[in-house]
Amino acid sequence: MYIDADDFHEGNHRLELLKLIKEKIPNFKISLFTVPMLCSAEWLNEMRKIEWIDMIPHGEYHPDPYECSEWTYKQSKEYLRRIEPLGLTKGFKAPGWQISHGMYKALLEGGYWVADQPYNNNRRPKELPVYLLDSSEKHHFHVQNVCGNGIEESLQKILKLRGEFRFIKEIFDNKS
Repeated sequence: MYIDADDFHEGNHRLELLKLIKEKIPNFKISLFTVPMLCSAEWLNEMRKIEWIDMIPHGEYHPDPYECSEWTYKQSKEYLRRIEPLGLTKGFKAPGWQISHGMYKALLEGGYWVADQPYNNNRRPKELPVYLLDSSEKHHFHVQNVCGNGIEESLQKILKLRGEFRFIKEIFDNKS
C-alpha cells in the first residue's frame, strides 16, 4: 500500500492530522512530495526524524501547476544541484504532473526516479524509473484541500486502508 500527498512544506504540513492517522494505523507510512524552497533546513531536519514520513522533491517554489513544464535541461540540473544537500529522497514529482523533457533528462542522469502519469509514457525516457498511479494499492492526495482530494477531506477513506504500508522509494530500493 502506497500513500502519497503533494505540496508538503513548512507552511503547509498538516502534521497534527498525519499524527492522528498514524495513531489509528500504527504501520502507516506516507511519501510526501515536498516543496523544498518553502522549507528551512532546520524544519527539514526535524521532519527527517519522523520515521514514517519520506520527503521527495516537488518543484522548487510551486507557484502554479506549470512550474517545471518548460524547465530546460540546464535549469533542471541546477535545481537538482541546489536541492541535493537537503537530503530528500532521490525522486521527483512535478507540480500538476507537468514536466519538461529537460527535467526528464536531468533526473535520469542524476539517478532519480519520477512520479508521473501514463499520458507521459511515450515522452519519458524508457530508462528513467517511474512511479505511476496504476493500481488500487496506490493512493494520491494533497496536504491541503485540492478539489476534495486533501488529507482532511479524504480522512475516512485513508482510515479504512489496511495492509502493509510502504514508501514509494522502496519500489526502487529493491531493484538491482
